[in-house]
Amino acid sequence: MLKRKYLTYCLELIFLLVIILGGWKALESRKYSPVYDGDEIAWIFAGYYFNLYFLHFDLFHEDWNDYEAFDHPPLAKYVVGGTLYLKGFTIDSLDPKRFWNAIPPDKFSIYFDLVKHRIPNPKVIIPFTRSVIFVFALSSLLLIYIFVKSLYGTLPAIISISLIVSCPIYNYYSVGIFADPILLFFFSLFILFCALYWKSQKNIYIVFGFIVSSLAFLTKINGIILVFLLVTIFLIKNRFSISKQDYKFLAAGFIALLLTSILLNPVFLNTGIKAVGKMIEVRLSGFRVLQETFKDAALLSVGERFIAATKVIFFESCLFYPIIKVPVELIMFLVGMYYVFSKRDWLLIAIFTYLVIIPISTLPYPAPRYFYWISPFIYIIASLSVKALKEMLGKKMGRFLKAKTSFHAVTVDEDITSNA
Repeated sequence: MLKRKYLTYCLELIFLLVIILGGWKALESRKYSPVYDGDEIAWIFAGYYFNLYFLHFDLFHEDWNDYEAFDHPPLAKYVVGGTLYLKGFTIDSLDPKRFWNAIPPDKFSIYFDLVKHRIPNPKVIIPFTRSVIFVFALSSLLLIYIFVKSLYGTLPAIISISLIVSCPIYNYYSVGIFADPILLFFFSLFILFCALYWKSQKNIYIVFGFIVSSLAFLTKINGIILVFLLVTIFLIKNRFSISKQDYKFLAAGFIALLLTSILLNPVFLNTGIKAVGKMIEVRLSGFRVLQETFKDAALLSVGERFIAATKVIFFESCLFYPIIKVPVELIMFLVGMYYVFSKRDWLLIAIFTYLVIIPISTLPYPAPRYFYWISPFIYIIASLSVKALKEMLGKKMGRFLKAKTSFHAVTVDEDITSNA
C-alpha cells in the first residue's frame, strides 16, 4: 500500500514538472516575439497608474476620474507598471493611452506601428513583462490542480490540467501582456478557498474568499461575481441557517472586501460608490462599440452566445476535434455534468453557474480571449467524467458479481437437493 502511494506521488511530481518545464519552454519560444496584439500596448501604457499610486501616492489626481480609470480596475495596471519599474522604466502620463482609446477598433491596424514606437525599450520590457504575467498563468494551473485533487482525486486533477494546457486559447493568451491570466489566478485561488471551506467549514476561509474576491474585482470588473458566488456557497453549505458566529465572519469578510477595494482603487475615494455604476456603464459602452464595429460577429441573444461558446470551446479550440473530428472534450463535459448533478455537487453547480453560464450570457462577440478564464472551469467538470465512468463500471461489475454469486448459490442448493 505504501509503495503504491509512493509511486502515485512520484507520478504526480513528474507530471507537474513536465507541465512547468513545458510551460517555460513555450514562454521562451514566444516571449521575444514582436508585439502582435493592440491590447498588449494598451496594458503597457496603462501601467501609468502604478507610477501615480505607488511612486507619487497621488490618490486624488484628476487622472483617477479619467475614462481609463473606470475602463478597467487598476490591479493589473499596477502589476504591469511595477514590472516596468523593476526594469528602470515608467509610464509618466496617460497621453499614449488616451490616443489609443481614441482610435476606432477597426482602425487599430493603421495606427498600430505609430503607437508601438512609443513603448520604452520594447526589446527589454516586453519579454520581461510577458514572463511576469506567465507566472500568474502557471500558478493558476497549480491552484486548479490542488482544488480538483483535494475534492475529486489525482486522476481528475491530471486530466483537468491536461485539457487546459492543450487548449490553444490558454497557450496563446498566457504568453502575453493581458489582465486575463491575473484574473484566472485569483479565480483559481478563490475556488481553492471555497474547497477548503467546503471540506472543513472553517469560516476563516470565507474571509479569505472575500479578500480574493476584492483582488479579482480590482483586476477586472467581472471579478465582482465572486462575491455573489461566495455568498451562495456560504448559504448552501449552511443550509440557509446562519448563526451569530457566521454573521460575524460574514461581516468581517465584507469589511475586508471594502477596505481592500477602497485602499487599492482610488476611484472609490474620488467618486464613492457611484464608481461601480460608472465602471459598469463604461464596460457596457465598450461592448456596444464592439458590437457596432463588428456587426457580422456580434452576439445579440443569449442563445447565440451559448452556440458561439460551444463552437469556440469544443470545436475550434480543443485538441481532439481538429485531428479525429470527434468532440471528445464535449462528450467528457456532458458526462462530467451528469456526474455533478447526479451527486448534487452544489459547489461545482454554483461555480459553473457563476463562472461559466453568467459570463457566456453577456458576451458581445465570440472573441477567443473572452473564453480564457471560462474554459478552465468547463475542463474541470469534463475531468470528472472519469469519476462517472468509474462509478458506472463499478455498478456493472457489482451487478455481475452479485448475479454470479446468486447463480453459484442456486447451483449448490440444487446439488444438495439432488444428493439428498
